[in-house]
Amino acid sequence: MAAVVFTACQTEEVPPVTESAKTGCIVLSVPEVEVYTESGTRGEANGSIDDYTYTLNSVEGSVNEASNVPVIFDNNGTAIIPAGKYTLTATSKTAQDEAPWYQGTSNSFTLGVGGTQSVSINLDKPKNAEIAVAFQTSFTTLYENYSVTIGTKSVSANGNLYAMPGEITYTIKGTAKAGSHVSDIPAEGVEGTIIVAAGTSYPLNISAQAISDLLIEFGGTHDGEFDTKEYRPLN
Repeated sequence: MAAVVFTACQTEEVPPVTESAKTGCIVLSVPEVEVYTESGTRGEANGSIDDYTYTLNSVEGSVNEASNVPVIFDNNGTAIIPAGKYTLTATSKTAQDEAPWYQGTSNSFTLGVGGTQSVSINLDKPKNAEIAVAFQTSFTTLYENYSVTIGTKSVSANGNLYAMPGEITYTIKGTAKAGSHVSDIPAEGVEGTIIVAAGTSYPLNISAQAISDLLIEFGGTHDGEFDTKEYRPLN
């Protein structure tokens, strides 16, 4: 199970978060998260403390009140926070549409004055979805200047796009090569939609057949069974 882990530490002589705060100490270990690999499967990889931002929230019974208060760790992964009862959230610094995006919140924990506390945050799989775009040879031999766009991000070669869960719209553009005997793709592109789930990779395979049509196929068996959808928008 992927986790961000806080381990016991010795209280150091450092200024408290506020003048009146009575503090304790936490130390952050290097996070381990599940990541997408080039083959479309998941594997564990070591991350960096600097890959995430951290926020503190007090829970009922805390002697201090905190709401989305940033926690900044030093180069040794040490942070001093006011004593109290909290949850801690880790969030990827990368944008939700640029890479696998993680966010997780710990169970509530109590930190005593001058004390130490171990805390874990389950990051597990990404909170966004991955669209793995693959332009098949049957398509690239017939079309040029092609691309796939989701939101504000595009790829013009085999690569990955990312989106948050729900219904997404993709747009495919391209120009028929001279003498290819395929229909031109409309200037505004061909649009389609698909429902995507968090932490799931969806292969998007784009192929074409001379004279007839453009074929767009979603499918795969990554982390379970997925519906295969075939569109023939140029018939």
